[in-house]
Amino acid sequence: MNFIKQVILVVVIVLPFIMNGQNAYNQKKEYGYNGPVKKVTAYMVNVVHYNVPSDTLNYFGKSTMNFTKNGDITTYHRFYDMPNYLYKSKAVFSGSGKNISYKESSKVNDAAEIYMNYKFVWIDPLKYEIKPLSEKDSTSRFIILNPDFTIDKVNFKALNFESEEKALYHYNNENQLEKIVYKVTSTEKDVTTVKDDVRVIKSVDVFNNATVIYFYEKEHSRFPKSVVFRYYEYY
Repeated sequence: MNFIKQVILVVVIVLPFIMNGQNAYNQKKEYGYNGPVKKVTAYMVNVVHYNVPSDTLNYFGKSTMNFTKNGDITTYHRFYDMPNYLYKSKAVFSGSGKNISYKESSKVNDAAEIYMNYKFVWIDPLKYEIKPLSEKDSTSRFIILNPDFTIDKVNFKALNFESEEKALYHYNNENQLEKIVYKVTSTEKDVTTVKDDVRVIKSVDVFNNATVIYFYEKEHSRFPKSVVFRYYEYY
Protein backbone atom coordinates (compact mmCIF):
# COMPACT_ATOMS: atom_id res chain seq x y z
CA MET A 1 0.00 0.00 0.00
CA ASN A 2 2.91 2.34 0.53
CA PHE A 3 3.55 2.25 -3.22
CA ILE A 4 -0.05 3.26 -3.99
CA LYS A 5 0.28 6.09 -1.50
CA GLN A 6 3.44 7.37 -3.18
CA VAL A 7 1.98 7.20 -6.68
CA ILE A 8 -1.23 8.99 -5.71
CA LEU A 9 0.70 11.82 -4.07
CA VAL A 10 3.05 12.15 -7.05
CA VAL A 11 0.50 12.14 -9.84
CA VAL A 12 -1.44 14.93 -8.24
CA ILE A 13 0.96 17.20 -10.17
CA VAL A 14 -1.57 17.08 -12.98
CA LEU A 15 -4.20 18.91 -11.01
CA PRO A 16 -5.15 22.34 -12.43
CA PHE A 17 -3.19 25.58 -12.26
CA ILE A 18 -5.19 28.02 -14.42
CA MET A 19 -8.83 27.58 -15.24
CA ASN A 20 -11.40 28.72 -17.78
CA GLY A 21 -14.95 28.32 -16.60
CA GLN A 22 -16.67 29.03 -19.92
CA ASN A 23 -18.94 26.59 -21.78
CA ALA A 24 -19.41 22.93 -20.90
CA TYR A 25 -17.04 20.58 -19.13
CA ASN A 26 -14.07 19.03 -20.86
CA GLN A 27 -10.84 17.54 -19.55
CA LYS A 28 -8.67 20.40 -20.80
CA LYS A 29 -10.56 22.74 -18.48
CA GLU A 30 -10.26 20.39 -15.53
CA TYR A 31 -6.50 20.19 -16.02
CA GLY A 32 -6.38 23.96 -16.22
CA TYR A 33 -5.06 24.54 -19.74
CA ASN A 34 -5.93 27.58 -21.83
CA GLY A 35 -5.94 28.06 -25.58
CA PRO A 36 -5.93 25.44 -28.36
CA VAL A 37 -3.74 22.95 -26.48
CA LYS A 38 -2.69 19.90 -28.49
CA LYS A 39 0.03 18.34 -26.34
CA VAL A 40 1.49 18.94 -22.87
CA THR A 41 4.81 17.45 -21.80
CA ALA A 42 5.87 17.88 -18.17
CA TYR A 43 9.17 17.06 -16.48
CA MET A 44 9.66 16.89 -12.71
CA VAL A 45 13.15 17.54 -11.33
CA ASN A 46 14.30 17.33 -7.71
CA VAL A 47 16.03 20.19 -5.88
CA VAL A 48 19.38 18.86 -4.65
CA HIS A 49 21.55 20.62 -2.02
CA TYR A 50 19.37 23.75 -2.32
CA ASN A 51 20.25 24.07 -6.01
CA VAL A 52 17.03 24.83 -7.88
CA PRO A 53 17.22 23.23 -11.35
CA SER A 54 16.85 25.40 -14.44
CA ASP A 55 16.57 22.55 -16.95
CA THR A 56 15.17 19.02 -17.27
CA LEU A 57 18.43 17.05 -17.52
CA ASN A 58 17.98 15.15 -14.25
CA TYR A 59 14.23 14.64 -14.32
CA PHE A 60 12.73 11.77 -12.34
CA GLY A 61 9.20 12.15 -13.64
CA LYS A 62 7.73 12.75 -17.07
CA SER A 63 4.17 12.90 -18.35
CA THR A 64 2.73 13.50 -21.81
CA MET A 65 -0.90 14.33 -22.54
CA ASN A 66 -2.52 14.68 -25.96
CA PHE A 67 -5.81 16.53 -26.52
CA THR A 68 -8.37 16.83 -29.30
CA LYS A 69 -9.40 20.26 -30.57
CA ASN A 70 -12.48 19.94 -28.34
CA GLY A 71 -10.34 19.52 -25.23
CA ASP A 72 -10.73 15.76 -24.70
CA ILE A 73 -7.70 13.67 -23.75
CA THR A 74 -6.66 10.98 -26.24
CA THR A 75 -3.54 9.57 -24.54
CA TYR A 76 -1.76 10.09 -21.24
CA HIS A 77 1.71 8.64 -20.57
CA ARG A 78 3.47 8.73 -17.18
CA PHE A 79 6.94 7.77 -16.02
CA TYR A 80 8.37 8.08 -12.48
CA ASP A 81 11.84 6.89 -11.49
CA MET A 82 11.63 6.98 -7.70
CA PRO A 83 14.18 5.67 -5.15
CA ASN A 84 12.19 2.51 -4.44
CA TYR A 85 10.37 1.90 -7.70
CA LEU A 86 10.15 2.59 -11.41
CA TYR A 87 6.59 3.29 -12.54
CA LYS A 88 5.32 3.47 -16.12
CA SER A 89 1.77 3.81 -17.38
CA LYS A 90 -0.15 4.54 -20.56
CA ALA A 91 -3.82 5.47 -20.76
CA VAL A 92 -5.88 5.58 -23.97
CA PHE A 93 -9.12 7.56 -23.72
CA SER A 94 -12.37 7.39 -25.64
CA GLY A 95 -15.48 9.54 -25.57
CA SER A 96 -15.94 13.28 -25.20
CA GLY A 97 -17.24 15.82 -22.71
CA LYS A 98 -18.49 14.00 -19.63
CA ASN A 99 -18.83 10.67 -21.43
CA ILE A 100 -15.28 9.43 -20.84
CA SER A 101 -13.72 6.00 -20.45
CA TYR A 102 -10.14 4.83 -20.72
CA LYS A 103 -7.89 1.79 -20.80
CA GLU A 104 -4.70 1.92 -18.77
CA SER A 105 -1.63 -0.29 -18.70
CA SER A 106 0.89 0.14 -15.86
CA LYS A 107 4.07 -1.50 -14.70
CA VAL A 108 6.10 -1.26 -11.47
CA ASN A 109 9.73 -2.34 -11.53
CA ASP A 110 9.96 -5.87 -12.96
CA ALA A 111 6.43 -6.89 -12.06
CA ALA A 112 4.00 -8.02 -14.73
CA GLU A 113 2.16 -5.29 -16.60
CA ILE A 114 -1.35 -4.58 -15.33
CA TYR A 115 -4.27 -3.71 -17.63
CA MET A 116 -7.33 -1.91 -16.27
CA ASN A 117 -10.44 -0.16 -17.62
CA TYR A 118 -12.10 2.90 -16.07
CA LYS A 119 -15.16 5.04 -16.68
CA PHE A 120 -16.26 8.47 -15.49
CA VAL A 121 -19.55 8.05 -13.61
CA TRP A 122 -21.18 11.41 -12.87
CA ILE A 123 -22.98 11.66 -9.55
CA ASP A 124 -24.05 15.27 -10.02
CA PRO A 125 -22.97 18.10 -12.39
CA LEU A 126 -19.82 18.79 -10.36
CA LYS A 127 -18.91 15.38 -8.95
CA TYR A 128 -17.85 12.15 -10.59
CA GLU A 129 -16.24 8.83 -9.79
CA ILE A 130 -13.38 7.32 -11.77
CA LYS A 131 -14.88 3.87 -11.58
CA PRO A 132 -12.79 0.73 -12.23
CA LEU A 133 -14.60 -1.74 -14.49
CA SER A 134 -12.84 -4.77 -13.06
CA GLU A 135 -13.51 -6.58 -9.80
CA LYS A 136 -9.73 -6.92 -9.41
CA ASP A 137 -9.50 -3.19 -8.73
CA SER A 138 -11.04 -2.28 -5.36
CA THR A 139 -9.97 1.37 -5.44
CA SER A 140 -12.38 4.30 -5.63
CA ARG A 141 -11.63 7.85 -6.63
CA PHE A 142 -14.10 10.74 -6.43
CA ILE A 143 -13.48 14.14 -8.02
CA ILE A 144 -15.41 17.19 -6.79
CA LEU A 145 -15.27 20.29 -8.99
CA ASN A 146 -15.87 23.97 -8.39
CA PRO A 147 -18.49 25.76 -10.54
CA ASP A 148 -15.72 26.86 -12.95
CA PHE A 149 -14.53 23.22 -13.22
CA THR A 150 -11.42 23.69 -11.11
CA ILE A 151 -10.82 20.74 -8.81
CA ASP A 152 -12.11 21.36 -5.31
CA LYS A 153 -11.40 17.98 -3.74
CA VAL A 154 -10.12 14.50 -4.61
CA ASN A 155 -11.01 11.51 -2.44
CA PHE A 156 -9.17 8.21 -2.93
CA LYS A 157 -9.71 4.88 -1.19
CA ALA A 158 -7.93 1.54 -1.40
CA LEU A 159 -7.27 -1.38 0.92
CA ASN A 160 -6.01 0.00 4.26
CA PHE A 161 -5.41 3.42 2.72
CA GLU A 162 -7.43 6.54 1.93
CA SER A 163 -6.64 10.15 1.19
CA GLU A 164 -8.34 13.50 0.67
CA GLU A 165 -6.78 16.40 -1.21
CA LYS A 166 -8.43 19.78 -0.79
CA ALA A 167 -7.30 22.59 -3.10
CA LEU A 168 -7.02 26.23 -1.98
CA TYR A 169 -6.42 28.73 -4.80
CA HIS A 170 -4.50 32.00 -4.39
CA TYR A 171 -4.78 34.82 -6.94
CA ASN A 172 -2.85 38.06 -7.38
CA ASN A 173 -4.35 41.54 -7.74
CA GLU A 174 -4.86 40.96 -11.47
CA ASN A 175 -6.92 37.83 -10.75
CA GLN A 176 -4.17 35.57 -12.08
CA LEU A 177 -3.62 32.29 -10.30
CA GLU A 178 -0.21 32.31 -8.60
CA LYS A 179 -0.36 29.51 -6.03
CA ILE A 180 -2.31 26.41 -5.04
CA VAL A 181 -2.10 24.87 -1.58
CA TYR A 182 -3.29 21.28 -1.29
CA LYS A 183 -4.29 20.09 2.17
CA VAL A 184 -3.56 16.37 1.99
CA THR A 185 -5.03 14.11 4.66
CA SER A 186 -4.09 10.45 4.37
CA THR A 187 -4.86 7.45 6.54
CA GLU A 188 -2.92 4.21 6.29
CA LYS A 189 -3.65 1.33 8.65
CA ASP A 190 -5.50 3.67 11.05
CA VAL A 191 -2.63 6.20 11.16
CA THR A 192 -3.63 9.65 9.87
CA THR A 193 -1.22 12.31 8.62
CA VAL A 194 -1.92 15.83 7.40
CA LYS A 195 0.45 17.78 5.19
CA ASP A 196 0.56 20.72 2.81
CA ASP A 197 1.54 20.35 -0.82
CA VAL A 198 2.22 23.79 -2.26
CA ARG A 199 2.56 24.73 -5.96
CA VAL A 200 3.82 28.18 -6.94
CA ILE A 201 3.65 29.30 -10.57
CA LYS A 202 6.92 30.97 -11.55
CA SER A 203 6.28 31.61 -15.25
CA VAL A 204 3.55 31.26 -17.89
CA ASP A 205 3.39 31.29 -21.69
CA VAL A 206 1.39 33.53 -24.05
CA PHE A 207 -1.80 31.56 -23.31
CA ASN A 208 -1.25 31.98 -19.55
CA ASN A 209 -0.42 28.30 -19.13
CA ALA A 210 2.10 27.55 -16.38
CA THR A 211 5.54 26.64 -17.74
CA VAL A 212 7.60 26.53 -14.52
CA ILE A 213 6.08 25.44 -11.20
CA TYR A 214 7.85 25.17 -7.84
CA PHE A 215 6.69 22.47 -5.41
CA TYR A 216 7.05 23.15 -1.67
CA GLU A 217 6.42 20.93 1.33
CA LYS A 218 5.18 23.86 3.39
CA GLU A 219 3.58 27.16 2.44
CA HIS A 220 6.42 29.26 3.86
CA SER A 221 9.37 27.05 2.91
CA ARG A 222 12.39 28.91 1.53
CA PHE A 223 13.37 26.33 -1.05
CA PRO A 224 11.20 24.11 -3.24
CA LYS A 225 11.52 20.34 -3.07
CA SER A 226 11.10 19.95 -6.82
CA VAL A 227 10.37 21.86 -10.02
CA VAL A 228 8.02 21.02 -12.89
CA PHE A 229 8.77 22.26 -16.40
CA ARG A 230 5.88 22.18 -18.88
CA TYR A 231 6.09 22.41 -22.65
CA TYR A 232 3.03 23.02 -24.83
CA GLU A 233 2.09 22.36 -28.43
CA TYR A 234 -0.97 24.13 -29.86
CA TYR A 235 -3.34 23.63 -32.76
